[in-house]
Amino acid sequence: MSVINVAKMGDPCLAMKAKPVNDFKNDELQKNVSDMIDTMRYYQGVGLAAPQIHLSQQIIVLEVTDNARYPEAQPIALDILINPEILVFSQQQEADWEGCLSLPGMRGRVLRSESITYQAMNLAGESIKQTVNGFHARIIQHEIDHLNGILYPQRIEGLSDFGFEESLPAFQQTEH
Repeated sequence: MSVINVAKMGDPCLAMKAKPVNDFKNDELQKNVSDMIDTMRYYQGVGLAAPQIHLSQQIIVLEVTDNARYPEAQPIALDILINPEILVFSQQQEADWEGCLSLPGMRGRVLRSESITYQAMNLAGESIKQTVNGFHARIIQHEIDHLNGILYPQRIEGLSDFGFEESLPAFQQTEH
């Protein structure tokens, strides 16, 4: 449908808690989800939350295909999660680098649960419950944070683990 400009850190819409979706038989919901998918793919994201395109709705989309931003990530089929909620966080946690379309060019190491069990609704209003781990779990935790007005830098323990990709040693290319 359309590519929407992504809200950047500092925009008030990113600091607010998104409202639940109640009407699943709404053409506007279909259009918003389509716009979110187009926007995520255009900017080469692996996930996008509705507040990132200035919508106060509890909707996230995610998909991992061949992606230059995350070259080693395993594929994840397109998924649409509405009113998602994490039911169980594993006690095992892992720190890893995250990026965000709302903070272009920046990365930070964030500690997240290695696996989660979540529930949500799909686009048809049907209930989904699933357990995921690794990068898949990280994406969902990151995107649900957006629905709660939280950006990943708020989860970073030290600023030495945050910066521009071009300046961080972990992202510098070495020539052989």
